[in-house]
Amino acid sequence: INADVLRLRDFVWNFSANVSYNKNEIKELYNGVQEYELPNTSTKWVVGRPLGEFYINRYAGVNPANGDPLWYDKEGNLTTEFRESDKVMVGKNYLAPWQGGFGTTLTWKGISVNAQFSWVADRWMFNNDRFFEESNGLYTGFNQSKRLLNRWKKPGDVTDIPRWGVTPQMDSRFLEDASFLRLKNLMISYTFPQEWMKKTNFFTNARIYAQGQNLLTFTKFSGLDPEAFTNMYQAQYPMSRQYSFGLELSF
Repeated sequence: INADVLRLRDFVWNFSANVSYNKNEIKELYNGVQEYELPNTSTKWVVGRPLGEFYINRYAGVNPANGDPLWYDKEGNLTTEFRESDKVMVGKNYLAPWQGGFGTTLTWKGISVNAQFSWVADRWMFNNDRFFEESNGLYTGFNQSKRLLNRWKKPGDVTDIPRWGVTPQMDSRFLEDASFLRLKNLMISYTFPQEWMKKTNFFTNARIYAQGQNLLTFTKFSGLDPEAFTNMYQAQYPMSRQYSFGLELSF
């Protein structure tokens, strides 16, 4: 969609947007195999289910009486035992079904303001950084998260972090919603009037501008960058915030 919302003599407001939806399903695997677990990825290929779906133990929180971690077994019952056999397909995918963008441009005489946003919805990512940062004593050589200050300490405490000394497992506790909305580009520019150009007898067009990229991000993801295209976030360097200024001259 691309349309002028408002068009006056010296003022124009333009809006544009796009959206895409992608639904996929695994139809067949090699040699008649019906499922295949990808090692060290917390994902599994299963015929009849989408590519990229997480296959993982479901974390159920902490027992407030003693600080022990809890999980759901394969049948959905609470258990205090972590078993590989209790992994299930959780219906959450690292391949986003929804994504798109939108932008708007405001122009008044020679002044123009243009903003472009991008977004991704219903995408999930395993935050492996938290596995180390919330290790509860397992990785004491690493920086630890301040979230550990909210771990279980006494009977009655309600928290999702077990008592000290109970180390984490690769479970859904670290599976996070990586949906986001990001201001990808913001540009403010001024185009000099053609009357000025004619007076120079040299330039046909002149424009100055200031531009910023990746200025704002809105997300529930606790890692550095939800835009990292991977099933497992492992300290990837985030998209950098960039600023540029320029002068364009045409002869």
